[in-house]
Amino acid sequence: MWKLKNLGDLGATYNGLSGKNKDNFGFGKPYIQYKQVFDSSKIEIKNCGFVEILENEKQNTVRYGDVFFTVSSETSKEIGMSSVLLEHTNETYLNSFCFGYRPFSFQVLNPLFSSYFFRSEIFRNEIIKLAQGSTRYNLSKVELMKLNISLPCLDEQITIGEFLSFIDAKIQIEKKLLRNYQLKKQYLLQNLFI
Repeated sequence: MWKLKNLGDLGATYNGLSGKNKDNFGFGKPYIQYKQVFDSSKIEIKNCGFVEILENEKQNTVRYGDVFFTVSSETSKEIGMSSVLLEHTNETYLNSFCFGYRPFSFQVLNPLFSSYFFRSEIFRNEIIKLAQGSTRYNLSKVELMKLNISLPCLDEQITIGEFLSFIDAKIQIEKKLLRNYQLKKQYLLQNLFI
């Protein structure tokens, strides 16, 4: 049975990097880039950029299960894109154009399920309603935390997450096969008419 839950009761938000300029990027510690959050429902640490973090500097680090949201976009339909960290990592940071959401318990909100849920059409429609602006759209963390969402029990979340993950893996295999067939076709076309 699905139950209505308030996002603010399930977790808390935190900010990405602050006080950085272009000279601080390209070396140092890994950080999750805006494009990573925008493009995919799951973060891959190997695709992170790098940022200089000084020894006594106070910056928020990310953790397994954190959900990241983009805060600004040129269109309301692209606001609040999300991605979830499904890898364990040491000292990794988040870009300044996103904010993090950390669930209080994985017994209430499963990370793999989150990666699909926060990208679902139903949730995206709720996010779009929160978009503020006219030429550039922004998402308020405060308003997001007021959202009520309908969630299944933990066992159902795990089942849904694993099933959708299995389908994603199958799609990747099929894409790879298609690429191989295209390469074979290209080879044959180049060599058949010689």
